[in-house]
Amino acid sequence: MSFAELVFLAQVLTVTDGDTFRARIEVWTGVEVITAVRVAGIDTPELRGKCLAERERAIAARERLRSLLAAGPVLVTRVSSDKYAGRVDAVVSVNGVRVADTLVVEGLARPYAGGARAGWCA
Repeated sequence: MSFAELVFLAQVLTVTDGDTFRARIEVWTGVEVITAVRVAGIDTPELRGKCLAERERAIAARERLRSLLAAGPVLVTRVSSDKYAGRVDAVVSVNGVRVADTLVVEGLARPYAGGARAGWCA
């Protein structure tokens, strides 16, 4: 089994924005790491966005992510390195539901597979 196939229970410490949170994760019995986790597969508006509408949507996305993560045990899978040190990308699920899917369906995120991102301002 590869590292990417493992499932980890994450204790959420803080929610940074609509697609990133900090968590304590036990990676081995008695061995924990604290890291930022970026929800894989989505792009959310930026809190320091270019327009008021983007910043307002970013706050809504952050608050929704916070409520989703508080709804039950948070599991992270398909963990991979991120372009920023100190952060990983992962599929994040709560109660068997992928957080990314919920945020996209609710219009608070867009699917994202890398490359240039579309803007959030009209």
